[in-house]
Amino acid sequence: MGVFSRTWEFTKLSFGVIKKDKELLFFPLFASIFSLIFSASLLFPTIIIKIIPLLDTPDQITAVFGMLEYIIVFIYYLGMAFIATFFNVCVVYTAKIRFSGKNATFGQSLKFAFSKIHLIFMWSMLSATVGLVMYLLDHLAQSLGKGGEILISILRGILGMLWSIMTIFVVPAMVYYDLTPFKAIKKSNETLRKTWGESIIRYYGLGLIKFLVILVGVIITGVLLFLFKELDFTFILIILGIFLVYLIIVSLVFQVAEKVFNTALFVYADKGRAPSGISASTLKQAMKVRQ
Repeated sequence: MGVFSRTWEFTKLSFGVIKKDKELLFFPLFASIFSLIFSASLLFPTIIIKIIPLLDTPDQITAVFGMLEYIIVFIYYLGMAFIATFFNVCVVYTAKIRFSGKNATFGQSLKFAFSKIHLIFMWSMLSATVGLVMYLLDHLAQSLGKGGEILISILRGILGMLWSIMTIFVVPAMVYYDLTPFKAIKKSNETLRKTWGESIIRYYGLGLIKFLVILVGVIITGVLLFLFKELDFTFILIILGIFLVYLIIVSLVFQVAEKVFNTALFVYADKGRAPSGISASTLKQAMKVRQ
């Protein structure tokens, strides 16, 4: 089975879980809504902090507002990480219950996430700290000239990639084992070391399939706009509105599919067996578990 065929099998399996638990789609939707609200709440202080240094103010005041900028950045990363992790826990818990052959309601998944609020907050603090370090590296790159900026950008990219790989199974580890952040990272790495790393095809495979699905929507929308370009402008807006809704739905579905995919891989890599309703042969082809 080729890489694309294998990933397509995984995609169908993930969509099968989504089909049984359609409430999964509400979790990334609520995460997006709360993220927008949280970002909007920080818009005014961010504007003030950016404007003050441009005015003719004493150096002490400028320095204070410069420090406030980093505080605001940290708060932003903390809030965004908390919102994302909270609803990701909901998705993973729902998938966990489905893999056990049962069904978790929307309310039960929320209740479970609230019961892990302390772990979610601790993980969000760690994630926000890493985000702030990346932000500081960006600022450092801007002060080192072109050559330094390129080197720092490469370093930042490598660190970001390593962090993403190291933490790929953190949320499943928190959900399944009730682990604190550093122990969850350790568990994530232990699980990852049991594989040859072929699970990374999930990122590229699902990304490619998502791109193709979006491309179909773009082509259909383009054809409709071309055919009805002489019609009323309102009709054109309706077509564009439908396309926007299509993009949102595709984004939500693939966000959930990715989390379900990772949860299935975690269960198989950690326990050496396929979750209920998932083909063991497909999982074995997606990643080789070391003896």
